[in-house]
Amino acid sequence: MSRSRGQDVPISGTAAPGGTRVGAIWAQDPSGIIGADGTMLWRVPGDFAHFRATTLGGVIVMGRTTWDSIGAALPGRTSVVLTRRPGWSADGVAAVAGGLPEALGRARELAAALPEDPRDEAHRPLPRTWVIGGGTVYRQALEERLLDEVLVSTIDVDAACVARERGLPGSALVRVPTLEAPEWVRDAATSDPDGAWRESRGTRWRLDRLTRS
Repeated sequence: MSRSRGQDVPISGTAAPGGTRVGAIWAQDPSGIIGADGTMLWRVPGDFAHFRATTLGGVIVMGRTTWDSIGAALPGRTSVVLTRRPGWSADGVAAVAGGLPEALGRARELAAALPEDPRDEAHRPLPRTWVIGGGTVYRQALEERLLDEVLVSTIDVDAACVARERGLPGSALVRVPTLEAPEWVRDAATSDPDGAWRESRGTRWRLDRLTRS
């Protein structure tokens, strides 16, 4: 079954206010590939709109490679960057940290001082602090149980095939760990129905929200 949701990607929920919680947000293909050496293997405007609506007005935490791939600060968001390079700084970066726990600590401090949440009512129950990549950062956050919830966009493409067509080696592919029960529970009320797909410019994608038990 497929359905078109356009640019309107609401996620409603009944969780406590999101200021103290930490989420991760990523897009993957069905096999768990999220990219290749900092290269995006798809462009899905509907998913971009979902990312913006979710993270707007919040704090985003990322590794320096992810920062470099984005190229500049994302408007309306506060950036915290992880790097082991002493003295590194960049315009638009609010805080720099040498490790993920430190970065999340700084992010929580920044989130506590944020002005009123600019997101629409449907997105306000979600966290205001988000880990946005890359693969190593996601993996550490999951292994060290630093996340309260995860928003996963599944893009209906064969990312490995796309990478091969672009001349990228298999070793360049970046994957995220599988989120398994009982630690991670899919929230059926705020995820797309089983078998349902959204469409954006000819590409199917779906959204799942998982919370840590």
